[in-house]
Amino acid sequence: EAHEHSHAEAHEHSHGEAHDHAESHEHSHAADCADPGCTDPSHDHSHGHGHSHGGSREETTAAQRFGIRTFVYARRSPFDPAKLARLVSDLPFLATVAAPLRQGAQDAAVAPASGGEGGDGDGGNMALFDPLLRSKGFVWLAGEDGVAYFWSQAGKRLDLKEMGRWWDSVPREQWPQAHLASILEDFEGKGGDRRQEIVFIGANLDEGAICEALDGCLAG
Repeated sequence: EAHEHSHAEAHEHSHGEAHDHAESHEHSHAADCADPGCTDPSHDHSHGHGHSHGGSREETTAAQRFGIRTFVYARRSPFDPAKLARLVSDLPFLATVAAPLRQGAQDAAVAPASGGEGGDGDGGNMALFDPLLRSKGFVWLAGEDGVAYFWSQAGKRLDLKEMGRWWDSVPREQWPQAHLASILEDFEGKGGDRRQEIVFIGANLDEGAICEALDGCLAG
């Protein structure tokens, strides 16, 4: 997989935990990134990868011929663990999830599903998410404000696991001085750098419907 570099390398500093959640600040925020496998939030994915990589026509041709496209789901609200667990249970993937989602799955099992919230329970999300080839990025769970989770899906395998701490939960004196500016670029409002930021790559993806399904998992 192209550009599958380890963003943890940029965090050799220590602030009590490994802080491995792929939040590299070694990259320039001003630099555009057209690599569909990269979810580094310091790279600019907002352009939708519409340009070619180094002038190559192959990526554009593949997109035209096979309908491969990329989009980023970005929100500044946490997911409700029970709602997200219900959605994940509907997806066409073999999923391994973190403890809060396992608890959420138990909660979802005893609570009736309400319309538009997370999984629809009728297999509709299987068809919706089935064209996904790859997806990866940051996840923020309600009640887990100190922990950053990482969503990583390839083929029929999905892992959603703890990856480290949000910078907003780390004392400022423990922040690496060399990266203060780039860390603060990820901050917005009271949530600090907590966010949902997941890149989706697949064939003929229904971006609106996928975002709607994920929005249904947001808390509040």
